[in-house]
Amino acid sequence: MTVDFTYALPYLLLWAAFGAAMVTGRRSVALGFTALSLAAAVPAGIVEWAGLAVLALFAGACLAAVRPESPRTRRALAWGVVVVLTAALATNQVPWIHNVLALDRVYVSASSADFTLYWDYDKGFAGILLYLACVQPQENPPWRRAIVATGAIAILATVVTLGTATAVGYTAWDPKWPAILGVWVPSNLLLTCVSEETVFRGILQRHLGRSLRGRVPAPAVVALLACAAAFGVVHIAGGTTYVLLATLAGIGYGAAYYVTGRVEASILVHFLLNLTHLFLFTYPFAA
Repeated sequence: MTVDFTYALPYLLLWAAFGAAMVTGRRSVALGFTALSLAAAVPAGIVEWAGLAVLALFAGACLAAVRPESPRTRRALAWGVVVVLTAALATNQVPWIHNVLALDRVYVSASSADFTLYWDYDKGFAGILLYLACVQPQENPPWRRAIVATGAIAILATVVTLGTATAVGYTAWDPKWPAILGVWVPSNLLLTCVSEETVFRGILQRHLGRSLRGRVPAPAVVALLACAAAFGVVHIAGGTTYVLLATLAGIGYGAAYYVTGRVEASILVHFLLNLTHLFLFTYPFAA
């Protein structure tokens, strides 16, 4: 299962942007890869010219929202544009962006429901821009402590979430080597985990925690739980059981961010839980 290189190139360049941001810490380099991604997405037919204008507006708003020298009203307006366009891009509501259909009603195993996967360029682009512009700078905890804490939280979140999913019949034990791995991993890690954790933990949980200081006891914990609940609610299309499971998982992702102050920690916990689900349980759910 592969995707034609013409269609894959814009996504590979988004990956390069994320990697450059993590490794070098230089936003200019990462933004350069993001621009190259857009340049590849237009001739590939993924982004129309009108879509390019929307993404350029989003990028400009992200950068303007965090410029400390800008007037407060201008930054507030920019944040308003960021919020509206983030919601539109994350829910595939921009008609001039055409996401790539990578998998169409495939069965990961005999006991699984069918699975369709789109490579959501709109959601991935939004996640990368928000990560580059609106999440940095982050805390710098001792790396050994961060690794140990992230690993422990990943194990606990995976056991609790997938254990609950199995107990309620949403999933079943189903160990396998999935044939879809090659197209699933880059999509799930970049387009799902990076984008969702950047929004829910890197932006919402951090800013809500700050805004609640002095107003409620344990504001960081309240923000963690509120954002986990919101994370669950946005998965309502999967049904009430899925909302519950997403909320449980969101508590784990939020805990990783709470302990480390790094969105990369919550991204890793999110991805490891999803990867365990794919390898060891019916995916996306039991038929």
